[in-house]
Amino acid sequence: MPPGPVSTLTLLSQAELLVALGPLGDAETNPIWQLYRGYGDSWQRLAWPDGIAPYAFHVPPAGDPIFAVPLSNALLGSGQPWGLLRSTDAGQSWQQVLKGLGDPYVMDVALSPRFPEDRTAVAVTWRHGVYLSHNGGDSWQPLSYPRPIDASGGANPYDLAIALSPDFHGGTARRPVTQGQVVASYAHGLHIWSATTSQWQTVSITVPSRLEDHDPPSAPLTAGAIAFSPDFAQDSTLYLYSGYAGLFRSNDGGNTWQFVGRELPAPVPPTRAFHLEVVSANVACVLLATPSEETEAPAFPSLHNRQQLLYCTHDGGTSWHTLQPPPEVGTVSAFTMRRNTDGTIVLYLGSTQGGVFEYSVEALSWQ
Repeated sequence: MPPGPVSTLTLLSQAELLVALGPLGDAETNPIWQLYRGYGDSWQRLAWPDGIAPYAFHVPPAGDPIFAVPLSNALLGSGQPWGLLRSTDAGQSWQQVLKGLGDPYVMDVALSPRFPEDRTAVAVTWRHGVYLSHNGGDSWQPLSYPRPIDASGGANPYDLAIALSPDFHGGTARRPVTQGQVVASYAHGLHIWSATTSQWQTVSITVPSRLEDHDPPSAPLTAGAIAFSPDFAQDSTLYLYSGYAGLFRSNDGGNTWQFVGRELPAPVPPTRAFHLEVVSANVACVLLATPSEETEAPAFPSLHNRQQLLYCTHDGGTSWHTLQPPPEVGTVSAFTMRRNTDGTIVLYLGSTQGGVFEYSVEALSWQ
């Protein structure tokens, strides 16, 4: 793989990763991003459109198609709203998939765990809330919200996120969810759509800012990232990270939430500089900008432009440990993780200096 900062890491399978590099070249005047798939010493460069900064990739269990959420800057009113991209040929070409989307500022996407069967995807947008597709992204329909939607995510404008429970199963336009639930942050709040209610239920929780003399001092709970425990059907556990209030955990399917980020740095809105992953009810990791960089940086940089630290918990957020990156890694710019069938947890670390490194959690140093 050519040297360059790793901006995103996505698991394609047990043996392959999807890796975005960038910005390469002159980051101020002519930034370039490159996309690769592979593992170890074997990598294949894929197509990627010029001038588009990738924010996140989403891949169903079968590995095809690949959905890409580009970095759009709705808050500052600049930057091309690329919407949503999809590749149906393993990354050799990309097309916009915007039919039916009333808002090109797509902020997050989630794919059904049964995507090969139900072809269901959901997306949350800056202005118009949640959309759903039952045909693999060919077209989209709004998942209706009963009131007018205020644009942006709320106290942290980038708290717009969506996730599907591991037992989710998509249905039809008349009954869009036949099993499981959708959890989404939009319209300045957190909302749940379940197969049993077939409508949005708002989670009415007010949380305080963790910053002294911050305006507003409190706000409804929102999320810039949402992640379910893989064993959600048994443990009812999910996590969220709010760019306004920090990290929260729910043990009852999202109805109530407990703050579990006391040992983590406080977020400084507006921010989108975080990445959350969960591999069990008790094991979660989050990549965060360091406090000094967070307060000095511009409002909307991409995550890989920040000085960051990786934090992990093995007890559901009661305590957190900070990764001491191995010398060959240097500064971590991206990560992903998986849990093997024997319970071993594997971390893939992307470096600002270039390169992707694989370790078991036990083999790393933590503070």
